[in-house]
Amino acid sequence: MSDAYIVKDGEPSLELKVKVINIRPEEHHEILERCQVLKEYSQFMETVQNYQISGEEEPYKKAIKECIEKGILADYLMRKGSEVVNMLLDEYDYETDIEVQREEAREEGREEGRKLGREEGREEERKEFLQKICSLIQKKLEKGKTISEIADDLEDTEENISHLIEQFHLGRKES
Repeated sequence: MSDAYIVKDGEPSLELKVKVINIRPEEHHEILERCQVLKEYSQFMETVQNYQISGEEEPYKKAIKECIEKGILADYLMRKGSEVVNMLLDEYDYETDIEVQREEAREEGREEGRKLGREEGREEERKEFLQKICSLIQKKLEKGKTISEIADDLEDTEENISHLIEQFHLGRKES
């Protein structure tokens, strides 16, 4: 962990290494056999998840009741059952909040994509329009029309027509 510090001031006073362990019962981690409380906690959380997945009403209360009946964290759940429900509800609310935030971020991304798509579409339309105007100007120049006549035909100013001729190097083709 000391590697994470921006300023390294000599030897660290405390070095912490963390190992993450999956304690789900199906993982059969050896620590679950050595620590009965952790094993029961793992079983309790699995029971909670099963009730949540099944769509039961009040899954936390049913999980607590079932675990007490089976002797899983029974003493603790009898003493602190309502606190456990509140903690689980807070955890659920936190997870729901995170999911809502993710969905909002996805929607913002979609909207930004649509906005960019519309802008790109408008830009493409402008380019196509400009190409058509330049093509018309080029054809009229090849027919020997003057800038003034072209401006009249296209209902634009001589200044704009001159600018386009200059910018896009339009002119009479030599035969």
